[in-house]
Amino acid sequence: MRPTLFEFVLPFDQALAIVIGAATPIERVVTVPLSEADGRVSARDITAPHDVPAFDRAAMDGYAVVADDIAGATPSAPRALRLVGGVFTGDMPARGVTSGECMEIATGAPLPAGATAVVMVEDTSKDGEDVRVIAAVRPGQNIGRRGADITAGRPVVSSGDVLTPSRVGAIAAVGAPTVDVFDRPTVAVLSTGNEVVQPGATLREGQVHDINQFTISAVVRRHGGVTRPLPPAGDTLEALHAALDAGLTSDVIVFSGGSSVGGRDLMVDLVSARGDVMFHGIAVKPGKPTLFGRVGRTLVFGMPGYPTSCLSNAYMLLLPLVRAMARLPPWAPQRVTLPLARRVISTPTRHQFYTVRIIGDRAEPAFKASGDITSMANADGYFEIPVGVDLVEEGTPVTVTLF
Repeated sequence: MRPTLFEFVLPFDQALAIVIGAATPIERVVTVPLSEADGRVSARDITAPHDVPAFDRAAMDGYAVVADDIAGATPSAPRALRLVGGVFTGDMPARGVTSGECMEIATGAPLPAGATAVVMVEDTSKDGEDVRVIAAVRPGQNIGRRGADITAGRPVVSSGDVLTPSRVGAIAAVGAPTVDVFDRPTVAVLSTGNEVVQPGATLREGQVHDINQFTISAVVRRHGGVTRPLPPAGDTLEALHAALDAGLTSDVIVFSGGSSVGGRDLMVDLVSARGDVMFHGIAVKPGKPTLFGRVGRTLVFGMPGYPTSCLSNAYMLLLPLVRAMARLPPWAPQRVTLPLARRVISTPTRHQFYTVRIIGDRAEPAFKASGDITSMANADGYFEIPVGVDLVEEGTPVTVTLF
């Protein structure tokens, strides 16, 4: 006998633990151009094939000198050197320098043989081939040594590292034009319901434009996944089976809405007939009618149809799943603590994620209804009301997690 719809609901923490426990990090490896590597996860250790820099170089504009030649130089007791040439970035010095000589040098240019320091151009004056130096330098001063940044054979990034702009720069420094990264998880997304049509279509009486496909897809893309939009499916088992078949080549498939017919939930029928239902119903508000299961290797979400419920659970459940599969670290959103601008009444049997807008130094309640997308669109974040709490008074400090 089928239990009454949502007779058994899981606490949110248990539901999240089941979702995270089902997340298998993607093993597929793809090669991408370095220009597309930011935010990806390295699938290989990368070691430097050469020193960076590959030569001793000037750290600033000036003159390459033998440091001992200008020991004790001051404005009142300058030292005279003979200019024997110049070297600029991209060039190699035509000759070295010896005692009593100097060579003009640009920042980043290779240091000529024999030079032991670079004196800043500001501490010199030039008259033809004579250069007067008014400040001493110590050996090694104003020189960037070969291998000072990266030495040959040392690791640049390791497998599993998230490629930040600076790590991309380090890979570029050792000359790699491409990088092997773990593939992104693919997420098929579709809305269900006879009333759902795509934005751009003219609404007939009783129809609504699809919201959930676009909000879910935005969350997936922002957190390391790739989306595969599928057309809306009607409220029949045949239509849902066809949609499931279309999505099974993805790592995850997310259905939203339109799955209940009377006391019968078609998503439960669909997933239980083809695979395993891990949970159906969560003690949260909004987002109670949420299903999670597996068909073959593909994880399946059945999200609520109401836009706020759907998007809320996409943040709370789908987001951490996608990040775990993408090998990204857990999401660490910014949080602020502010007094609540108005009292909020909650359902004590459910963990509530209550949206707020930050106005000045207060958190203004923004939640309207689960079916209203502006409950999220007009909000800056949410605070949590735990099970057992039915009222949060005005002025109570609340911790707001920002979207």
